[in-house]
Amino acid sequence: MLITTALITILTLWLAIWSIDRAINKNKIGRGITVIGQDVGGLHPSGLSDVLLSIATSYASTPVIIKSDLGDIQTTTGEVGITVHIEETFKKVLELGDVPLIVEPFHWVKNLFAERSSPIAVQLRKDQYFKLPVDLSSSKSEPIEPVWKVENGQVEFINGIPAQIFNEEAIRNSIFLAAATGVSPIVVNADFTEIRPEVSDAEAAEFAQSTNDLTESGLTIIVGERTHTFSPEEVRNWLIFSLEDGQPTWVLNNPLVRGAIGDQLGGVVADKNELPEIIVNDGELSIVNLSAKACCAEDSVDLIYQSMLNGASSVNLQLIDITDGMDELLMAYGVSELISEATTPHPCCQSRVTNIQRFAELIQGTIIGPGDSLSLNEAIGKRTEAKGFVEAGVIVNGELTEDVGGGISQFATTFFQAAFYGGLDIVQYFPHTIWFSRYADFEGRKGIESTISWPSPNLEVRNISPFPILVWPTWTSTSLTVSLYSTKYAETEVSGQRSSMSDQCENIQTTRRRLLPDGSEELDTFSARYQPENGIGCNGEPTYPRPPDPPRNIEVQAGDTQITISWDIPEPEGNFDITEYFPITSYTVTASPGGNTCTTVELTCVISGLDNGAPYTFVVIATNSEGDSEDSDPSIEIAPEPDPEPEPTPTPEPEPTPTPEPEPTPTPEPEPEPTPTPEPEPTPTPEP
Repeated sequence: MLITTALITILTLWLAIWSIDRAINKNKIGRGITVIGQDVGGLHPSGLSDVLLSIATSYASTPVIIKSDLGDIQTTTGEVGITVHIEETFKKVLELGDVPLIVEPFHWVKNLFAERSSPIAVQLRKDQYFKLPVDLSSSKSEPIEPVWKVENGQVEFINGIPAQIFNEEAIRNSIFLAAATGVSPIVVNADFTEIRPEVSDAEAAEFAQSTNDLTESGLTIIVGERTHTFSPEEVRNWLIFSLEDGQPTWVLNNPLVRGAIGDQLGGVVADKNELPEIIVNDGELSIVNLSAKACCAEDSVDLIYQSMLNGASSVNLQLIDITDGMDELLMAYGVSELISEATTPHPCCQSRVTNIQRFAELIQGTIIGPGDSLSLNEAIGKRTEAKGFVEAGVIVNGELTEDVGGGISQFATTFFQAAFYGGLDIVQYFPHTIWFSRYADFEGRKGIESTISWPSPNLEVRNISPFPILVWPTWTSTSLTVSLYSTKYAETEVSGQRSSMSDQCENIQTTRRRLLPDGSEELDTFSARYQPENGIGCNGEPTYPRPPDPPRNIEVQAGDTQITISWDIPEPEGNFDITEYFPITSYTVTASPGGNTCTTVELTCVISGLDNGAPYTFVVIATNSEGDSEDSDPSIEIAPEPDPEPEPTPTPEPEPTPTPEPEPTPTPEPEPEPTPTPEPEPTPTPEP
């Protein structure tokens, strides 16, 4: 009984306290309710609105972390356009505190000791669509299709690679669901969608095998009476693989096939077998003194392609007769178009122009066969007067001087530029050490040029195409042009050029890009270094330390058992005098025969102890800190002579003293009497 009474008393007291608290907090937010960790219990609705507005404002900076195998991507709710919907969140808070009256006392007790977290309502900003971070949207990729290639004579393939792209819709949903809970930071996992290549690995393997089977027997090509069988490996190397409409296929590399046919079956197949002489008149190509048939017709590659598709193991190609036209015959040889041309200017009528034009004349008509090289020094040899060259300016070791054949570096530069842009390999080259503006290329670039001298430096190029290249220089009184004729093989351009200074020298680095018929690219680099002026290196010193040049103008004078030798100082080379930097410290004279010497700092000396009557010649060398010069030109032959004995002086006989004859006394002439001077009459005084 007592227990029952106590329980009733406690219950009554509990209900009474609840009733009082309920009356006090009527129309307020229920006790213990939080929104994103912020306590809103006991607030009036107006106070709740203020709190929710503050929450909505700060919510835009809530971190959003999207986790993926590519790394975590971080953003914020504001950046993805998610905001708190205040009205809907207000309703959710009220709904959380709205419980049936019969259970409300129990919730009241519970809320005295525990919090209730209200969910929030989120929405997209009215002025912004839902967007994912740029990291996601830019991370999309395409699948990599299988690739076929010829390896060790067999067609093989590389597996395709599926693409992994973000599933943006799934990521959106995950962010929305997490945002509605009010969690901070919002962490979601990135979902991916896999995109497979159009061609499966199994299909790629099947295509490779069928291509190997198709070419297993190689291909026999018949041209007139000539026959050649190309091996399976050779035929497979002609193939270029690609995808068309999602299906693997192949075509023939036209230049490679034509080149292979030309190597084995090309040229003239009747009357003559040698390479014809090709000339250019007003830009028009023609073949000289040739009447024959040649391999092969223009549609030869197409005919081979169709035969291979049909599974044929041999194919007959048609010959071209000279009567079919010059263009077709030139095409059969592979010399059918201008592939590159370069022009450089020069002043008229100088001796160097004679050398340039003579060099061009000798090289004109040269044909560089497929895979062959052309060395300018080997082709022309040493430049001599017998070959038509004359003395002109030349750069030797960074100094301007004179030499037979000087000036032909302009031909080397012009030829270099034509070969550079024609896609030929540059095997050997050596840029000038001094920059001349006339050597700029067609876009005014420095560094795309080369010099030449005998026996070095040299300029050598190699033909990388399967077609012959005709070298055809032309000239005027003020310019040189080098034209190259062949079949276009490589597309060539300057992909970049850098200039830098090293001490007083300018360094130019040029990168050339060649696009080959098989789609591959080749990059090669060319360097040039230009000193500041003639004879001066990058450090402001002479380009190279060296001994002096030999003395000149050796003169001799005979004496008794001795010869007096005199000479002039070495002659400067051009405008550069090495002795200004490395002064002469002594001269040494040597007699021949005998080897008697004398050394001096003067420009004359005497060699004694020689045999009178014996002929001698003398050479002089100059010495500086870097060593001895070469011997001078020998003097004239001269023999010492003894001094002649003096003849006695005869005593002169005295001459008689002549008796002087008396001079006659002159008769004096009478002096004239002076004429008296008349006195002047007085001047009358004027009257007033």
